[in-house]
Amino acid sequence: MRKEIKGILVVLVLIFISISYSFSATITVVYPREGTTLSAAPNDSMFVFGQVTPFSASLTINNEKVRVYENGTFLAYVPVTEGDFVFHCAVAAGSDSSFVDRHVTVRPVAKTVNSDSLLILQNTLSPSVDYELMAGDLYRVSFQGVPGCKAYFEIAGITGPVPMQELPPEQDTYWGEVIFGEAKQTSQIPVKGRYAGSYLIQSGDYGYMRPTNVYLVDDNGDTLSLTLPGKLSVMDSRFPYMVETVERENVLRTAQGCGYYYFVPQGVNLWITGRKGEYLRVRLSNVEEAWVPRYFTRPLPQGSVPPQTIVHTVRTQLFPDKSRVRVFTGTRLPYRIEQDPKSHTITIFMYGVLSDTDWIRQEFGDSNIRDIRWSQDAPGSYRLIIELAHQNQWGYNAGYDEQDHFYIDIKRPPAIESGWLTSPLKNRFIALDPGHGPDLGAVGPTGYAEKDANLALAEELGRQLQDKGAHVFFTREGNEGISLRGRKRMVEVLAPDVMLSLHHNAIPDGVNPYKSRGTSTYYYQPQSFDLAVLVQKHLLNELKLNNFGLFYDNLAMCRPTQMPSILIEPAFMMHPEEEMMILSKDYRKKCAKAIVKALEEFFETTRE
Repeated sequence: MRKEIKGILVVLVLIFISISYSFSATITVVYPREGTTLSAAPNDSMFVFGQVTPFSASLTINNEKVRVYENGTFLAYVPVTEGDFVFHCAVAAGSDSSFVDRHVTVRPVAKTVNSDSLLILQNTLSPSVDYELMAGDLYRVSFQGVPGCKAYFEIAGITGPVPMQELPPEQDTYWGEVIFGEAKQTSQIPVKGRYAGSYLIQSGDYGYMRPTNVYLVDDNGDTLSLTLPGKLSVMDSRFPYMVETVERENVLRTAQGCGYYYFVPQGVNLWITGRKGEYLRVRLSNVEEAWVPRYFTRPLPQGSVPPQTIVHTVRTQLFPDKSRVRVFTGTRLPYRIEQDPKSHTITIFMYGVLSDTDWIRQEFGDSNIRDIRWSQDAPGSYRLIIELAHQNQWGYNAGYDEQDHFYIDIKRPPAIESGWLTSPLKNRFIALDPGHGPDLGAVGPTGYAEKDANLALAEELGRQLQDKGAHVFFTREGNEGISLRGRKRMVEVLAPDVMLSLHHNAIPDGVNPYKSRGTSTYYYQPQSFDLAVLVQKHLLNELKLNNFGLFYDNLAMCRPTQMPSILIEPAFMMHPEEEMMILSKDYRKKCAKAIVKALEEFFETTRE
């Protein structure tokens, strides 16, 4: 009988071994996708990740052995070359093997043009979009070509030859490495052959859609000429060109396509003094300008006058949850707002305003506002400084009312219930934004979508917050969600005490994924800084991951001014070890516990 049992066991073991090795070896490359164009790789390497089966299989990519983790996932950092490139992936399990080729294009980095003949790189010609400028503006022209030559440009019908200079050799930096990597200098050789020149537009110049030609001349006198993609028009500066903002929220930038400067509501009249492509230059004052996308505006009839008003009066009004400051402008003017937590002030800069502000009525007994002062910084540039009576700022909402008078509502500090058995979170209103959905967001090596990880974490965090007595609102509760603009608008209207946007991270192409990983937290408004610091601290203590850093970043869900709002990236989707953690219930409980602790400390330390 024992012999029969032993025989059966041997047969079962053999069958099990046979079945184990009968599993076909497969490989799934999650990133990069087939045909993807990857950003320039200053480190000459790109990451690849995915999953193999069986989990015990061995893997090579371009003949280099790659570690396979216990759940079959892998992450490789593979040397690449510019242009068309192939990741040759080979997986083997026992006698079975499988192969996958992933074809990509690696975008080249900038480098010196090496050519025996004259050459100008077409994609470096600037301006590449049409410009409209006026007398007194500087028109800048640049391109990259063969170094060591002479260069000049001509604007048809406006100038003769305008000399250009070859700039000193310059080494490009890759933003992804600077922000998400180790900020090391790349190994590429400084680029030579960059030429630049400029022309100051004169009062007598006139032209519409005039082409600009650039010329490169070598030592032998041979000349190469190209026409810039962008054309130049000279505006008639005698008559102001006016537009009106049309969107509910309109972004003004520091320069064409550059950083966000401030936001203005619908119906604000703007004085336009130039155009670069789809961006219009806005004259704010004698010394300040900003740029607005043209599609945010509509032109006003010719002869429209730049707005200007005299502010005679300012007054405050009390509400149960806020203090309102009204500036009686009577017209919608551009403005920007600055918060200074150290001096406990909110400053409003208004343009097109002259001050005759002899009257400022402040409601007696307002525990929110200590003082209000004004100054005239320059003709048409008016400043109103609101000094707050409390140390912490909890948010504000600004705009124009139905009579076109400016107002700013300053939120009062929330009333925190006291008692050693009572959590500071009791009756607090917390908004949770599970990032992404219906879009996937980042994807892990197993194919796990960030949108699902974010929602699972939000649900656990919501339960723990509710256990503490908090009121919780979710911007989405399933796979379907509204746009970022819609979510931002939603929390602005609801005005919770705090808003948390929950995400899981990934890094740009070319950054070393083994060194760039861990926990990070993001903020934008000054009132959100302390909360971001506390969340980062408690997450690091609880999760024990690398400290990936605290980031100031102009993210949509960090942008609301109505409450402290931050974005949290507790771990990396794309790293196998961290994705395995993200998939576990224990991770979600620890992560939620850390965030709850941070919120309790935030409300407790800001109690007034």
